[in-house]
This record gives sequence, C-alpha cells and structure tokens, in this order.
Amino acid sequence: MTREGKWPLAVVVVVVLAPVLLSACGSSNSDSSSSNEAASTGSTTTAQNGSGQAQKEQSQSGSAAKSKDQGQESSSQGTRQSGGGHSQNTVAPLKVSGGGSAQFRTKGGDNSIQEFGEESESELQEVAEIVHRFYVSRSEEKWDVACSYLAKPNVEQLVQLVSQSPQFKGADCSEALQAFTQPLPPALEREVTTVDAGSFRREDEQGFLIYYGPDRAVYSMPMREEDGTWKVAALSGSAIG
Repeated sequence: MTREGKWPLAVVVVVVLAPVLLSACGSSNSDSSSSNEAASTGSTTTAQNGSGQAQKEQSQSGSAAKSKDQGQESSSQGTRQSGGGHSQNTVAPLKVSGGGSAQFRTKGGDNSIQEFGEESESELQEVAEIVHRFYVSRSEEKWDVACSYLAKPNVEQLVQLVSQSPQFKGADCSEALQAFTQPLPPALEREVTTVDAGSFRREDEQGFLIYYGPDRAVYSMPMREEDGTWKVAALSGSAIG
C-alpha cells in the first residue's frame, strides 16, 4: 500500500471546483440580497418617522454594515494563507532522526531498498527537506513549487498522462499535478506531510530516502540527482517492510 491511498496515482482525479465556487457565489449573493432587503426595509420605516431621523438611522445602519463586512473580511484573511487556504497547523514538522537503514531491515523480507547502494549520512538532511517540501507544497496547493521538486522524467510522464484527457490537453506540470491531487481534510493533510527521515541510500544519480510516515509506518521515496540537486522521482513514497 502506498501513500497514494490518500493521493491516488492509478487514475486522474479531476477536482471539480465549480459547485464550490457556485455555492460561495450563491452565499455572497444571498448576503447581498439580505443586506439590500434590510436596507430597503430600514429606509421605508425611518422615512415614515420623519426625513431627519431617517437620514440619521440610515447613516448608522450603513456604518454598522460596513464595519461588519470589514470584520468578516479580516477574519477570513486571518484563516487563509497563500497557495490554497490551508491553516499552518495542518502541516507536520520535518524530523530527521537518522540511524541508518539497518533499523528498517526485516528478517527474511525484501531488503533491496534498505541495502541499495551505500548509506549517505551527509545528504540525509538535504534530501529529507526536499521530500518534505514537496509534500507540503502539494498539501498547500502550491503546484509550481511542488513541480520544482519533481524529477524531469516524472514531470514528462505526468504531463503526458494527464494530457490524454481532452480537458487537460496542453496542460503544464502545475495543471497536471493539480488534476492528479485530491483535496484532503486537515487531518489527512497533516498525515501526508509527516516525514521522520532515518536513512538515505544512493548509487550514482539514483537514491532512496527511507522514513517514518504517519503511525510510524515505513516508506521509501525514490530520488534522482539532476545537475547536482536531488529531486523526488515519484508523487509519493511507497510502504516497505
């Protein structure tokens, strides 16, 4: 089982935002209609009580409505952050416990990744940060940032696969990655950004980061070195052990 149980890889997941946008617009229109109706009713009532009093009450009503709208906007902005409106507490902090690949070996099991190439302790922190940033940028819907951490062959494969759908013909990496990523509730967003790195093994330009994910499950993320920089070579880690 892979982490793509939460971010599916087998099929393209097209995120349909129209109903959400329409709902939001409907809510906005409803609020606007309610405000207009209230203002109209207030004006009629105050007009009956005298023009001078009507102007005073209308002015007070307008100031109160403006203050309320500004308060709601300020509150909304306070709960948003750039990239997708996700609260910072949905991101799990990176941990690099280290310890090497021996801790992940299983007796009588498949240890091909745990024994791949050679241990590279000096690069563990760097690679762990790259993998964690990739997960975080996807969680926060910062597609361009996420694509910058993805290896070129994987970008090409992703774009080619998504472009088979007429809806995404000519899509770039950020558009393709967005189509491939299903929105998650905050609890699961925190899970998919959980990385406690224990080992990085490499051979030439290939490598594997081995780490603990949520619930201490063990995963490996394939890596590829391009122009002296490590890139992730999959959309998510695979469970091992």
